[in-house]
Amino acid sequence: MLRLAVSPPAQPILRAGLWTTSLWTTTLWIIALLALAFFLALAPLRWLILGPSGIAGGLLLLRYPPGAWLLLALLLPIAAGQRIGPAAASDLLLALALALWFANGVRKRSLPLTFPLPVWPALLYIGLLLLAALQARILDEAVREVVKWLEFASVLAIAPLAIPRPWGKWLIVALLTAAAGQALLGLYQFIFRIGPEWFLIQGRFMRAAGVFGQPNPFGGYLGLSLPVAVSLTLWAMTQLWSRPQRAAALRLAGLGVATAIIAAGLIASWSRGGWVGAAAALVVVLLLYSRQTRAALGLGGLGIAVAALVGALNPAWIPPAIQARLVGLPSIFGLGNVLAQEVNDDNFAVIERIAHWVAALRMWELAPWLGVGPGNYAAAYAQVALPRWPDPLGHAHNIYLNGLAESGILGLAAFLLLWGWLGGWLFHTTLTKLPAASWQRALAVGVCGVLTHLAVHNVFDNLFVQGILLHIGLWLVAVALCTRYWLAGTPPPTESDA
Repeated sequence: MLRLAVSPPAQPILRAGLWTTSLWTTTLWIIALLALAFFLALAPLRWLILGPSGIAGGLLLLRYPPGAWLLLALLLPIAAGQRIGPAAASDLLLALALALWFANGVRKRSLPLTFPLPVWPALLYIGLLLLAALQARILDEAVREVVKWLEFASVLAIAPLAIPRPWGKWLIVALLTAAAGQALLGLYQFIFRIGPEWFLIQGRFMRAAGVFGQPNPFGGYLGLSLPVAVSLTLWAMTQLWSRPQRAAALRLAGLGVATAIIAAGLIASWSRGGWVGAAAALVVVLLLYSRQTRAALGLGGLGIAVAALVGALNPAWIPPAIQARLVGLPSIFGLGNVLAQEVNDDNFAVIERIAHWVAALRMWELAPWLGVGPGNYAAAYAQVALPRWPDPLGHAHNIYLNGLAESGILGLAAFLLLWGWLGGWLFHTTLTKLPAASWQRALAVGVCGVLTHLAVHNVFDNLFVQGILLHIGLWLVAVALCTRYWLAGTPPPTESDA
């Protein structure tokens, strides 16, 4: 019997379901490409640059979450001045850095909370600010002030855990680069007279303000980076002297240039408070850095004293413009006589500042224990203003009197405890335990200078504006990153770690 084998019909290459899927996918790709072409054709150039850059940056941050902290350090002065609704761009950058740290910890199933930095004094101060906020007339201002200090505490608590130890050097580079960039912008403003009329100096130059809009916070910001740059430059000089190498020479050149630019920008700010704070900070750096710098400082001071005694110092050596700028400093501490003087262009700034100091003391008398509420100096100013000085200016131009007025004697005590504790941690926990030849010790010495500048300059101003508080927190984080592992028991750093 003959059987015919009938083979089954050939299967279609594309099934109906597969054909349907391919059709939808192709359609979606066509729509996406048309939308992209439409965007490229009509979008402004700024969007064409920022859009792909933002996407690329976002992907990099997802791959390297600690990079958000470096981005915050690098862009802090600019981002803090850009408002996005009720928040500043720096607030959003900080929130992004915290969110990436949390997400990365959840992914790794590990969220350690062992704080290398002393966070509890900051939390105590925040608690007292919350109590003082109950007396605030304008609650929004009080909330804004509390949030600022909460951000500072979050940087102290989380950043040392979120940033890997090897990235500590890059954090230092980002902070110094940001300061040098601001200084260059300030020098441009100074030389080419970019700014309002009332910033003119001798009719030839313009007081530098960077992106801060005001010379005093600009000078304060640079003064809060200059001590670290000087200390690291001293370390680079000793390294090049002991081991002449190309890498050491390049390191010294980079740090030296950054130091010179930041110092020049600080001078161009024409901020007397910045100059005095920087001078005090540099004295501290020289005292703490090494025996040689202490000896040089002592000899220099002795030489100046002897020259003054024999009359060898010639005031004409100081440029007249700087003489005029410094001559009013002693009168700041003569409250009664200064307030009775006739106001003119030369003494206006001094008398205005002292009038606000007196107003802050009067404000403190209204609420001695918890003050009038954080951020509410301007709201309560009309009650205590001196005649001829109706403008509150936002703060008392003295952070200690401003804190006394806004948070009372309890708030000021917690404020002093916070910074005293941080200074004690910096000195006793790191400075006295690190090897003298290490760059880690040079960093710690420089940050001691940062806190010195902060303490001195704040006698004449309020530096906790436009992200400067976060800038200080990141310097403390840099010290914690570069020392915490050794302090926890691992071998101390050596010169090879440079």
